[in-house]
Amino acid sequence: MSNQLLKVENLNIVFKGAHEDHHAVRDVSFQVGREKVAIVGESGSGKSQTCRALLKLTPKIAQVSATKMQFGDIDLLNSSERKMRTVRGNRISMILQDPRFSLNPLMRIGDQVAEAWRIHSRVSRKEAQTRTREMLASVHIREVEKVAQLYPHEISGGMGQRVMIAMMLIPEPDLIIADEPTSALDVTVRQQVLHILDEQLSRRQTGLLFITHDLNLVSRFCDRVLVMYAGRIVEEIRADRLEHAQHPYTQALLASQPRLHHPVELLRVPRRDPAWLHGPRFRDGVAL
Repeated sequence: MSNQLLKVENLNIVFKGAHEDHHAVRDVSFQVGREKVAIVGESGSGKSQTCRALLKLTPKIAQVSATKMQFGDIDLLNSSERKMRTVRGNRISMILQDPRFSLNPLMRIGDQVAEAWRIHSRVSRKEAQTRTREMLASVHIREVEKVAQLYPHEISGGMGQRVMIAMMLIPEPDLIIADEPTSALDVTVRQQVLHILDEQLSRRQTGLLFITHDLNLVSRFCDRVLVMYAGRIVEEIRADRLEHAQHPYTQALLASQPRLHHPVELLRVPRRDPAWLHGPRFRDGVAL
């Protein structure tokens, strides 16, 4: 893979319980370059826990282990908290699901975006304000001066996500983790936000880890897809070949998606097989 940013080998996350342990992530291995990589699967499949482990945001009750978690020249697995503070938001940024819960309700929009840059760069307040206005304009926000003076509750969900994109990209990170960034938006606004995100990623040559349930979306938006089931990556495939997936779980997810050209009264519910927990994985149609 050219321009490799991230390499993860045999990542495991175990939550210790009073009566039994819960293995949330099982032997997960993948790589990310300057590309758009989707992680898909049902709720509870381990998508968010995998990505949060990269930033050491896993709850303290969990045990995280891996053969390797390498981001450029940084060993994420063994980095100190002090080192991770230079990585989070600066080298790796995270766009969360709902800006209503991600933005500080007591700070104006412009101040929050400027703060995201000043934390990692020694610049004057005036320079940060100028850069903030430029960044807000680059994500297609009109009336930048007016929006910069607003509070989060005064803007729409779509504009909130544009603000989040601006905030996460202003430090110019190498990798963005987007956790269901458009699930709370209607279809039209969703497409606008994705177009803006794609535009910014292409302009800056930034890598993307895109967590979602929407297989129809990732087949059009992403380059590769990682399919997770019960904490395992069961299939890795090019996004434009998703319809040709070989693992029965991926096929079941595809069959459960609504289709405008093939309407049905009831969507199919995926049937799970316990053998998938230990069965073969697929990569580009080949069983491993």
